[in-house]
Amino acid sequence: MPRRKQIEKPIKDAIGVIGHEIIDLTPTFFRFFARLPKMAQRSVKILLPFIALLLLTVIPLPMEASIQYSLAIFVCISMLWTFGGLPLPVTALLVPVLLTFYGIFPTAEALQPFADPVVYLLMGGLIMAEAFRKHGVDRRLAYGIVSRFGGDVGKVLLSFMLVSAVLSMWISNTATVALLIPVVLGIASRAGEEKKRLSILFLLGIGIGSALGGMATITGSAPNAVASGLLARETEWTFLDWMKIGLPAGLMLLTVAYFMLRRMMPVRTASLDLVSVRKELEDMGSLTPGEKKTLGIFFPTVVLWVAGADIGAVFGFPPSFMSAAIVALTASVLLFASRTLEWQDARSISWDIFLIIGAGLALGEGLQQSGAAAWMAEILVDLTGSLHLFVIMLIVSAVSIAFSNFMSNTATAAILAPILIGMSDELMIDPKLLVLVCALSVSISFITPIGTPPFTLIYSTGVISRRDLARSGLRISVPAVLLLATLVYLMVEFGLV
Repeated sequence: MPRRKQIEKPIKDAIGVIGHEIIDLTPTFFRFFARLPKMAQRSVKILLPFIALLLLTVIPLPMEASIQYSLAIFVCISMLWTFGGLPLPVTALLVPVLLTFYGIFPTAEALQPFADPVVYLLMGGLIMAEAFRKHGVDRRLAYGIVSRFGGDVGKVLLSFMLVSAVLSMWISNTATVALLIPVVLGIASRAGEEKKRLSILFLLGIGIGSALGGMATITGSAPNAVASGLLARETEWTFLDWMKIGLPAGLMLLTVAYFMLRRMMPVRTASLDLVSVRKELEDMGSLTPGEKKTLGIFFPTVVLWVAGADIGAVFGFPPSFMSAAIVALTASVLLFASRTLEWQDARSISWDIFLIIGAGLALGEGLQQSGAAAWMAEILVDLTGSLHLFVIMLIVSAVSIAFSNFMSNTATAAILAPILIGMSDELMIDPKLLVLVCALSVSISFITPIGTPPFTLIYSTGVISRRDLARSGLRISVPAVLLLATLVYLMVEFGLV
């Protein structure tokens, strides 16, 4: 079967189980909803958010009109994102419409967040990822790392987790998992009686590895981009600043996850046959011209993302010229100019993600400018203000993980981050403390098969049960809450980010 079809089939199968899984995971009290006709279900999912919007608009509340209207918009969009009554990008388009209708912003200001620099940074990252996919750089890296770790089961698991983490730093974690699923199942199939157990172990490994690797960079996942865009409006924030916190967080959690998976899924098989992987690598031969051009553009891009400001200062370039977004766009132009990519290649990129990020930034800006974020923050401070800051961070992390396992983690970050910025103002603390804990925690969305597309893909293979996911996800999520809160607290307090 051609590689593209190998990737497309599990994705299509996964789409088919998402709706069923959402219903199956809800409390019994709500399952009557599943018995309604499909059209009725969709109507309810669409109508309820707009009914809430109308009620919050017309009911007299003891607050300024701008705050009341912003809250109405916030509740409506949050419900649409949570229920999935409309596709996420369509809901995203509704954000500037409502912001202008209610007079929160004029048209230009409502649309401005859709052109935020972080949107173009992520765009450049996705275009670079497409070059990786087209020329097989991702496969070469995967086969190269796995084949060099030997056949020991523990080393094979570690190699899969590292491969998925490294790839997810730069390309879509969904594409990473789709690429690795056939590889891990093929290797596990050679384990005889322990085929099933090893398949579960390796699938969990690549899924968790991709989620944790995505923490490391702004381009690693959309929630990182949303949080970075909002933080950049509050304080100086760069690509390197994110890596200073995201990379160690991802590495530490990857280590924790590796040892926990080994304890949870002990296997008797000592060694595995990696002949097929080595043969795949040999068949690829030496680097192709496309791979060389991709890597020749990729490595300088990463260097400039990390140290562009210092390099630009040496040559006297304007500081903004070396910003991460401009570097990303320059790299994109070079990929097309060098014929590494053709425009039709870019059509397979998930362009809708930029609408969601822009909507999240616009919603956050609206909540802040209207005072609604501060109003919600005051309530939260009243509820938690007597608690120690570290305890508040633990609560933020736990709530973020819980939300992101039942709705889009991008939407979770877009909903919570503006409120946390307002809460930071009320508490008179650095906004990075709460926003970073939230943004990193939403990547821990592997307790349910609907948390993120990679885990929906993994679940769709039929190898892993919901119990397997919940058991592994919960056991890793508990130490993750403590580790992320501790890491962010120490790094921000000591001025390391």
